[in-house]
Amino acid sequence: MNALPKIVIVGAGRIAWHLSKRLKSKGLPVAQVISRTAENVEALAESLHTAWSDLPADLLPDADWVILAVRDDAIEEVAEAFAPYVKNALVTHTSGGTAGAVLAVHFERYGVFYPLQSFSLEHMPVWSKIPFCVDAQSDEDVLFLKKIAKTIGNLVYRVNDEQRALLHVAAVFANNFANRCFAIAEKILDENDLPFELLHPLMEETLAKALQDSPARMQTGPAMRGDVDTVRRHLNLLAENLEWREIYRELSENINPDLKV
Repeated sequence: MNALPKIVIVGAGRIAWHLSKRLKSKGLPVAQVISRTAENVEALAESLHTAWSDLPADLLPDADWVILAVRDDAIEEVAEAFAPYVKNALVTHTSGGTAGAVLAVHFERYGVFYPLQSFSLEHMPVWSKIPFCVDAQSDEDVLFLKKIAKTIGNLVYRVNDEQRALLHVAAVFANNFANRCFAIAEKILDENDLPFELLHPLMEETLAKALQDSPARMQTGPAMRGDVDTVRRHLNLLAENLEWREIYRELSENINPDLKV
């Protein structure tokens, strides 16, 4: 990349923090950060030693790339707020669940720069292992986004709106729903004076096997082998928590549709 792009990040949440830091560490400093939450954006800007504002009107007029690193349900509102002030910049959001096309009504150049990872301020992401899903309305901008992604990461894919929406659904199953099951398991053990670490090796083995082969082929457990007696016994043990009991029953019957409990 010959000339450094003038990058502006809109937002001061988890993705904004991690992405801006990573860009800077790879020689792509953020020229400005903007967020309506003045306290948060000032802290982020201070850590980056860069300019900040809480007003869309203060957007740098010569910005090359504006990254909307905001919540999914705020993207359209934020895009509309910045539309009058964007001149020739490429505008992208970082969402997996929102179409890039929502930006089309506001900007001539638009796209998506989606790092497929769950971010938290407490944990540093391993960027070399994070897939970047990029897309834009022009091949030139796609190439630009791919170059950026390759600079700060390693795994880069061009993914269109429809593909990315389904990818996001799959990610919710693999991440959010799986983590909810971990949380339930932890609670069951905690209520019975057992440490959660008892399950750590099993959880690690489950993930390792799922990554080695098709998870469907790796499925084990009482539901998979049709052990109705064990499933019913487990349901009885969950009788005091109807929510968990129903989750257990539905997952068991999903694993084995012939299982009638």
